[in-house]
Amino acid sequence: MTRPDSVILCGGAGQRLDGVDKPLEPLAGRPLFEHVLQRIAGQAGEIIVSANRNAAQYAGYGLRVVDDGRHAGRGPLAGIAAGLAVANAGDVLVVPGDAPLLPDDLAVRLDEARHRAGAAIAFVDDGHGPQPLCCLLPRALLADLQRYLDDGGSTPRDWQARHRAIGVSFAEWPRWGWSANTPEEWQDAELRLSDHLSITE
Repeated sequence: MTRPDSVILCGGAGQRLDGVDKPLEPLAGRPLFEHVLQRIAGQAGEIIVSANRNAAQYAGYGLRVVDDGRHAGRGPLAGIAAGLAVANAGDVLVVPGDAPLLPDDLAVRLDEARHRAGAAIAFVDDGHGPQPLCCLLPRALLADLQRYLDDGGSTPRDWQARHRAIGVSFAEWPRWGWSANTPEEWQDAELRLSDHLSITE
């Protein structure tokens, strides 16, 4: 497959972790964001960061940074729209900025499943349910997404349901790998990712 561009969503308010900018918080010895970058770099063309604060810190990684613009306050779909608007590749891989351990074959598996099903969007199913913010979609859906946001929509699942979307099972992957939302999940990720690094390094 041709490498998609990637949008890393870092625009959340971090409400479940006392308002911290989660991707910049240290995890297993370095910012969580760097774990995401490491996993995505080999799968994507250009990497775009969608962030509404600390833009200079994200730009310090040599990446393009965008904010939610006119859709500010509308949640992660606004970040996806902002990323799609500046992407150049035909397909875009979207991932959360608080995903500590993404599969190295994420883009390939999503793309293969999407083509098998004749779907427009492929999203992750972690074995417990959908992870709609971890998905592969065509940049051509930008206009429809902008209309959805302009009309007051804000729910990723609802917007994806407007198109042919397919869930792809990654049930074998640790659930915390997709998003560390609570202090308990963060502690689990810290422990298990540190163990993983000590084994592989």
